[in-house]
Amino acid sequence: MRRLFTLLVCALLLAACGGGQSAPDITDYKAPPGVQVVLNVLAPPDSPSGEPVQLHVVDAVTGVSFNLRRVNMQPSGAGSYAVTLSVPPGTLLTYRYSRAGAVDEVTATGEPIVYRSFLVTGAGHVAHDLIAAWADQAAELPHGQVDGQVSAADSGFPLAGIEVHASGLRAVTDAEGRFRFDGLTQGLHNMVFTDPQGRYQSFQQGALVAAGSQTPAEIQLQPAEMANVTFILVPNEASPGGIPVFMLGNLGELANQPLLAAHDGGYSITLQLPTGTDLRYKYTLGDGLWNAEHSADGAFVLRQLIIPAGTSQLTVRDHMQLWTAGASAPIWFDLNAPEDSGAVYLQFKLLDWATAVPMWNLGNGHYAYVLYSPTNFAEPLEYRYCRDAYCEQPEADAPSRSVVGNQSEMQQIQDSLVGWP
Repeated sequence: MRRLFTLLVCALLLAACGGGQSAPDITDYKAPPGVQVVLNVLAPPDSPSGEPVQLHVVDAVTGVSFNLRRVNMQPSGAGSYAVTLSVPPGTLLTYRYSRAGAVDEVTATGEPIVYRSFLVTGAGHVAHDLIAAWADQAAELPHGQVDGQVSAADSGFPLAGIEVHASGLRAVTDAEGRFRFDGLTQGLHNMVFTDPQGRYQSFQQGALVAAGSQTPAEIQLQPAEMANVTFILVPNEASPGGIPVFMLGNLGELANQPLLAAHDGGYSITLQLPTGTDLRYKYTLGDGLWNAEHSADGAFVLRQLIIPAGTSQLTVRDHMQLWTAGASAPIWFDLNAPEDSGAVYLQFKLLDWATAVPMWNLGNGHYAYVLYSPTNFAEPLEYRYCRDAYCEQPEADAPSRSVVGNQSEMQQIQDSLVGWP
């Protein structure tokens, strides 16, 4: 066991030092040629002059507070702004607007907007958006409602669990397929319907809303065609072996981070996924933030796959990039726990307690985990150990634990715990 531990340490140290090597192409999957889509937005009439409007394309897999893509918009008329993006057809854009990159938009009732959605199905699409208010000028504005129901086109049965987005508001259909939006300003709003489980095709439709009135919406969704997709992850020379690699994405099939299996020196997994759907996914040793894959410039790697209609079998060969990000060194957590502990999880607190990540069980009550990224946090990072993924069973009589980041050499943190509650 000590030899296994030593080999693992050597492999991880090698991986930590491998950031200078050139990374291969991210994938052999060829996305369809991009089409142009114009996003046009009308700002509130009391917007401060001289403060430009930005488009923030968000990454819901990594977390909407991270991995933002900021795009400056250009004036397109009195109080309006526009920008043109090129994306593959079938892309589901997730975005929001900001003033001067610092003040975000809010709804007509002053609620924060997590993100808007727009489905790009072909060339020449134009999204006409309306910003109700800015966060620093929020006020109760006249608004109306949308009351609707979603059903299956093939059976007519109501569909539960369908996500509906409209101008930054989000609803989920109930057991009767019903949904309701309150707080939509007067005007035309784009509604996008997606099935998190991938059973039905995404769909979008406009809804004309008048202040103080209710707009009905009856929607039918077509069933999705499914394909068996095999993902093969090819490691780079610096990648450590023998540690679990997970996959995380925007569909229910990928939300629970399925574990990849060993495959010809690398990793693989086969999943049944819908064709024509905008699939976003990443590889990780933790979750969407902790120990996620990064490119050579330190950015998060978020992959996109749109399976062509009519496909029944597909193999996607991805090339692993880097687990590290930037010059800050990894942190090694070494834990001795009771031998009957079973699975042990490590949970970090960044603003709030984040998703717990499984530690690597080395046997005989010995656990390890290397945090490659992010390790450049400005303040000491709190952490704790748990027996379950939701940390409902944290360690008994836990001391206050924290670690300092932004170090030039790998730190090794040695902890022990005597028992569980």
